[in-house]
Amino acid sequence: MKKYLFTAFAISIGLSAQAQISFQKVIKIGVKAGVAASVFTKDVSPFDPRIPGYYDTFENFVRIGGFGGVTLDYDITSRISIGAELLYTARGMTYREDNDEVVLYGENGEEQAYNYFNFAIDYMELPVTVNYNVLPPESNTWLKVYGGFARGVAVRKKTRLSYADASGDGYLRPPTVRNELRFVNTYVSNVIAGLKVGGKKSKGVSPYGDLRGSYTLGPVFNRAEAAGRGNLDTRMWTLSLGLGLQF
Repeated sequence: MKKYLFTAFAISIGLSAQAQISFQKVIKIGVKAGVAASVFTKDVSPFDPRIPGYYDTFENFVRIGGFGGVTLDYDITSRISIGAELLYTARGMTYREDNDEVVLYGENGEEQAYNYFNFAIDYMELPVTVNYNVLPPESNTWLKVYGGFARGVAVRKKTRLSYADASGDGYLRPPTVRNELRFVNTYVSNVIAGLKVGGKKSKGVSPYGDLRGSYTLGPVFNRAEAAGRGNLDTRMWTLSLGLGLQF
């Protein structure tokens, strides 16, 4: 009986070690961070052109934010893999207007000054992608095209009105105005697509670059008061560029 128990124990240890080796072979854990530029597909209040007021002088501009998080890739074949990520992403929209009361000087002389109104909607997202390596598996470089779906939850919803920075000549800069952004849908779904390129592992690490575009499938806002007169169809485009490491 002891002999059989010992044999079973030895087999289970062997299978466990083999499974661990197999796991390490097909699962790649990593980190990724970068910058993201996002815009709304329609003007939102108080910038809806149908609503006259002080903000008529503001024009559309992208919000530049950042993102970062952890990644996991599972190799199905030498070319096809499934990816999952957990990312914090800063998104939203910015509007800006010329500020002619302030004169700024840069390397090229006098520059235009701007005031900015920023919509900040930051999400925790869980993207899931299917990746295909278009290069031969034996190549020292891989190039993957991918598509997928991301589910996110809004964790920060703010607005900020900031004025051009100036000093001297008795100019008093108005204070930055910050407020809560209301009527934002808590959950959002995005369709995503992109490509990433990297090299084979060197000393256990594989660096890569990632270019991604995403589009929200549902409205960003859930009330007309936040999205202009009757406009409940505002979506969001985002283009991101990141650098990552796979281990």
